[in-house]
Amino acid sequence: MNTKSYPRKKTFIIPTLTNTQGLLKVLGLLNKFNENDSVLIVNNNKKVKLEETISFKEIKNKIIILNQLKNTGFAKACNDGAKKAREIFNPNYFVFLNDDVSFRSNFTKDCLEEIHTKKWISASPVLIRTNNEVENCGYKVLPYGKIRLITNPQSNEKIDGLSATALIFSSTAFFKLKGYDERFFAYLEDVDLFLRAKKAGMKFGVCKNTKVYHKGQTTSSKMSVRKAFLDFKNWILIISKNWSREELKKNLPEIIIERGRNLWGLIKALTS
Repeated sequence: MNTKSYPRKKTFIIPTLTNTQGLLKVLGLLNKFNENDSVLIVNNNKKVKLEETISFKEIKNKIIILNQLKNTGFAKACNDGAKKAREIFNPNYFVFLNDDVSFRSNFTKDCLEEIHTKKWISASPVLIRTNNEVENCGYKVLPYGKIRLITNPQSNEKIDGLSATALIFSSTAFFKLKGYDERFFAYLEDVDLFLRAKKAGMKFGVCKNTKVYHKGQTTSSKMSVRKAFLDFKNWILIISKNWSREELKKNLPEIIIERGRNLWGLIKALTS
């Protein structure tokens, strides 16, 4: 395949809050494998000035830091990063990347080839936990409001969405969908985005011949109560936005039970 026959200009968008060491590691990997790509860091920590914390002297990437001056949440950080990236770099693709990942090659190259060949608007690599177990290669959204991760890379099961952990997304399609819904603040914003993409007839998938390693829970482990609240609130928002009246009626008992589990998780987090 002539990989030069289609546009591949991309910008990495990395929201960050407190994981400066993880961010440094990611920047080092981008410097090694993606030195010709631009990077836009969205800093949600008003107390930390990354320009004073990180030495960029040996990094070859063109780096822009967008200081939010407060924690705006993941969804808004990604949207603001995408808008700024379009303004400065005008890339064909955004690569949304967590600050707690690592990779051993230019994973975007294989993903972009599949995007081009299969006419997808988005793709992700297989996500691997630090213990080498598969975290997910896409997921199904269950009718009562829960995610079932697909952990078998050989599975041919149709997926409903991709994780935003390491996500390549067409910039044109992203803005056509109006980006992430910022009401989610954090968690499940990617589920909502892909439900909307699927409804719009857009295609996406997992590039199963490339991997990204995900440490996970670097930030959420420090905010258990808020995460439990957001899980409860965000599922209600997803269902109200994306379920038809018929789907609501059919699955209402199971939906109520599952939201009860979310609520119980919140109560446990508050009392622990």
